[in-house]
Amino acid sequence: MNPKVSIIIPVYNTAELLPRCLESVVAQSLREVEVICVDDGSTDRSAEVLDKWAKRDPRIRVIRQSNGRQGKARNAAMAVARGEYIGMVDSDDYIPADYFERLYTTAVRHSADIAVCGIIKEKRTHNRVVAAYTCEEVAESAEQKMRVCNCPPDFHPVNKLYRREMLERVGLRFAEGVQFEDVMFVTRALCESGRLVTVPEVAYRYVLNPTSTVKSRQTAAKQLQKYNAHRAMADYTAARGINIPTRHRTLTVRHLTVGGVCLWKIKERDGHRTLRLFDALPVWRWNTNK
Repeated sequence: MNPKVSIIIPVYNTAELLPRCLESVVAQSLREVEVICVDDGSTDRSAEVLDKWAKRDPRIRVIRQSNGRQGKARNAAMAVARGEYIGMVDSDDYIPADYFERLYTTAVRHSADIAVCGIIKEKRTHNRVVAAYTCEEVAESAEQKMRVCNCPPDFHPVNKLYRREMLERVGLRFAEGVQFEDVMFVTRALCESGRLVTVPEVAYRYVLNPTSTVKSRQTAAKQLQKYNAHRAMADYTAARGINIPTRHRTLTVRHLTVGGVCLWKIKERDGHRTLRLFDALPVWRWNTNK
């Protein structure tokens, strides 16, 4: 019998935090799960940690690949997943014991393609609730689902449970070899899926790890990848007639920040770009369609 949930964990150089992640996953009250860990070319002790845990729990399967970023790792796991639903956990994060049971039973009860719960972001000094639900709300239209998930600006793939058949039917996979691969994955998942349901009183624990790729130094290449991802999202929603707030159709092309102060920023909207000093004073505007 296939598992109820396939849990996908991409792993890259998180040996110190990985045991807590795996402990939270194997301790789930929903026992009918498979855990697919993808070692994305780690150079620390992550491979040893994975092998140790795979010996302890037969539900854990380890895939190894050369470094290709999270998109490639998640795609490799999705290609072999057998669960009715698919969930994702990052290797430096963790989840409460009833996490997947709550998401799965709620999704099944509402015949939903996606179940979504809250997120708590953890720093060393404090925690911050960035998403929370107080009731089970069902959303059907693309605009409803985007609103319920606060998307944009939140493109979190990890606080959601996806029906595997829906992902296969849509042909949904992550972009590979780039950052911000979650932007179009989550956008398409919400817009091309069926029913979505919110799950109250449970939250994914998102650990703000300063060494992660998301929090790494802002380079020109990283800024370009972020712009390209959000440009694709804006074009996709516009083509499908999905209304998103104007502020989220205003894209940052490039910026220079020194010591926490933004010296200048190039913003783009409706075919025009504007250079703004200190992100406040517009000094130059030009048409990008010419």
